[in-house]
Amino acid sequence: MDQTRENIFLFVPNLIGYARIVLALISFYYMPFDYIRATFCYLLSGFLDAFDGYAARFLNQSTKFGAILDQLTDRCALLILLTVLCGFYPKYAILFQLSMVIDISSHWIHVWASMMQGKTSHKFVDPSANPVLKLYYTSRPVLFTFCAANELFYAGLYLLHFTQSPVIRAITIVSAPISIIKTGISIIQLVSACINVGIVDVAERQDVRKDK
Repeated sequence: MDQTRENIFLFVPNLIGYARIVLALISFYYMPFDYIRATFCYLLSGFLDAFDGYAARFLNQSTKFGAILDQLTDRCALLILLTVLCGFYPKYAILFQLSMVIDISSHWIHVWASMMQGKTSHKFVDPSANPVLKLYYTSRPVLFTFCAANELFYAGLYLLHFTQSPVIRAITIVSAPISIIKTGISIIQLVSACINVGIVDVAERQDVRKDK
């Protein structure tokens, strides 16, 4: 096969990514008034997230575009859910807003720091990195647990606006502390990324002085 004629936009993992976006958009539409359809589409979109990575590795179709698409879908989906929660729970809107800011800013600067350091993936963490981030990004069970619990917590708050199901309430309560810890990890990621960008700045300034 002529590798130069590959259309990466039609790779199976990316097709799964497009399906996730469509499902997320449908979920966004129904979120304010139809929690059953909204939840089904939102959870199905998140469920497919577990398959695009496996498909990429199994079919040897890993791409930078796919990685970016996957992360943007995750961030935007959570952002919309938190926006809806601001309307449902106006008394706690500031907390949801802070969660949005921390989530977006920590991932944004982390990706940029990774690129500046020449890393092939934002999930690559060198041995000298912060031990919390090292565990978070190198252990799939840990990463899955925190990400899933974070989604369950906010999804639980969303569902509790419509129904007072004891099961939903229990899931929300159990996932709450894990979600709070994940926010703490995001703050650590934000600080660590800022430090790494600073290291790059210092190194570049030293190179400029040497050239002069």
